[in-house]
Amino acid sequence: MKQLNKTIIPPLVNLNVNPCKMCMPMGAVSALYGVRGCMSILHGSQGCATYIRRHMATHYNEPVDIASSSLTEQGTVFGGEKNLIKGLENLIKLYSPEVIGIATTCLAETIGEDVNSHVSKFFALHPEYSHIKIVCVSSAGFGGTQYDGFFRALRSLTEQAEHNTTPNNKVNIVTPMLSPADTRWLKSFFDTCGLDYILLPDLSENLDGVSVEKYERLKTGGTSFADIGSMSGARFTIEFSDFVSDENSPAKYLYDEFGVDYKRLPLPTGIRAMDMLYDTVRELGGTINAEQEKERGRYIDAITDCHKYCAAGRAAIFGEPDFVGGVVRLCCEVGVVPMLAVTGGVCADFAERLLPEIKAAAELAFADAPVISDDRDFAFIEKYCAELAVNMMIGSSDGRRISHKYDIPLIRCAFPIHDRMGGQRVRTVGYEGSLFLLDSMANIILGGKEKNFRREIKGRFFEENREES
Repeated sequence: MKQLNKTIIPPLVNLNVNPCKMCMPMGAVSALYGVRGCMSILHGSQGCATYIRRHMATHYNEPVDIASSSLTEQGTVFGGEKNLIKGLENLIKLYSPEVIGIATTCLAETIGEDVNSHVSKFFALHPEYSHIKIVCVSSAGFGGTQYDGFFRALRSLTEQAEHNTTPNNKVNIVTPMLSPADTRWLKSFFDTCGLDYILLPDLSENLDGVSVEKYERLKTGGTSFADIGSMSGARFTIEFSDFVSDENSPAKYLYDEFGVDYKRLPLPTGIRAMDMLYDTVRELGGTINAEQEKERGRYIDAITDCHKYCAAGRAAIFGEPDFVGGVVRLCCEVGVVPMLAVTGGVCADFAERLLPEIKAAAELAFADAPVISDDRDFAFIEKYCAELAVNMMIGSSDGRRISHKYDIPLIRCAFPIHDRMGGQRVRTVGYEGSLFLLDSMANIILGGKEKNFRREIKGRFFEENREES
């Protein structure tokens, strides 16, 4: 292991036993759900669509429709053009979409399917469907994670949009995978700030809808394809990501092709990230009102209330890079030491970016050397949860087995959450989301003190009785 100023960054390994990640098509489909009138089809085997539908439906508690070209052995050998064209025909008949997103899976990518050629043949056979926009997303499951697939779908949408470069004085807002509740907060925030914006993607409604008498197959919420095309005429782009690669970045594409300047901000979680957002809004001509300033004050007051408990916190944080980065920063601000910070995908500068934060927090708390690493699985997380004596875990419900085994409380606040209700309503951004995390961590410490105190009293009682007897 490599020692870096009391912080350990273990060398990478190639074997993942129990992956702390999901596949690229999962992320691509999730992003496409934030586009109005869009229907997704996976070009690959039926099982891929079933797996993704199950994960999304359980987390969001919403019906999730994903079509499939249902490649079988014959299509794998002779090519999947026939299957994809038939799948597109059936999809249009059933859903009448405005936009179709075709995401490839491992199988289609392995056999080298030319999806763009298949789409051209489809339109040649069906000129009556020329009004439907088809967006192709290359998303081989073996090529990256859900995080990569999400941003690659956003990049494909911006690249393949019908661009309208007429200046519109709008600000583009590009986000990683947020909960619908987080997305609603983000929209409300920018509405209040007085900035005219285009949000990509808009997951606020399609994955957390209202009760209706008749099920609507095609979702009517989300960012319109026309608005995506207008992003090339915006005056600025805010991209909420520390770790997105340039090749998957919509902001970088809009800058390179159309000169739309951009700024990358961390997820607005915690005091410093929110201050960066406030400052950026002011720079763009927006306003921060008195109520928003009060929210900041309440959060600082809450830190003052909780810090004496949070100082005992030793957290294991896992998930997508931007999520982990945001939670790490918040923990360091409130006194919880991130003893373990792990992401499942390959993220070249993950450790280097988080090292200064975690190093300072660990030294202040006289903590043992924390561990930061990318490309890791749950076997790795379990090993270091035990060795570093963490007393809380923060991430998806996929960490529940470690939580149960070692009796470590788990704060479920990332995708997927399968063993609890309300995954679509979990908040982690803005001051309300930050307060949720802060209160959850402080309450874990308080609950542990109560439980351990009674255990110690009980243990001493039996020890004393044993000595007397």
